[in-house]
Amino acid sequence: MSIISTRSRYGLRLLIDLAERASGETVDLHSIAVRQAIPEKYLSKLAASLLGAGLIRSVRGAKGGYVLAKAPEDIDLYTVVEVLEGRLSLLECTHDPEACPRSSDCGARSLWGGLEQAVRDYLGAKTLATVAAVRGQPEYFI
Repeated sequence: MSIISTRSRYGLRLLIDLAERASGETVDLHSIAVRQAIPEKYLSKLAASLLGAGLIRSVRGAKGGYVLAKAPEDIDLYTVVEVLEGRLSLLECTHDPEACPRSSDCGARSLWGGLEQAVRDYLGAKTLATVAAVRGQPEYFI
């Protein structure tokens, strides 16, 4: 079971690639697709979502491409995942108690809700700048 899909994994790789470029330098999707080994057509769908959320912006013209719309330190990873996945929820009842008739007296519901909150807090405390700066050093995130 995967809670985080390929959309978030690839979308984050796209954003890291942009964060690692010089400030304001536009990057075309084809270059990112080659560097990150992501199909360009799939990458364009992710870029559309990120563009719509205001995390990246497109620049037209001969030197056009994509650039971050915000500083990497102003983009938290929870926002990225939420844009690409939708609301993170382990179970429907944790955000919609009406979804289950046992919600009001279910001891496990608070456990799952606490786990969801821990994931939100963890991802919300990490920024794109942090991930781009420590790439290759996974022990940082433990």
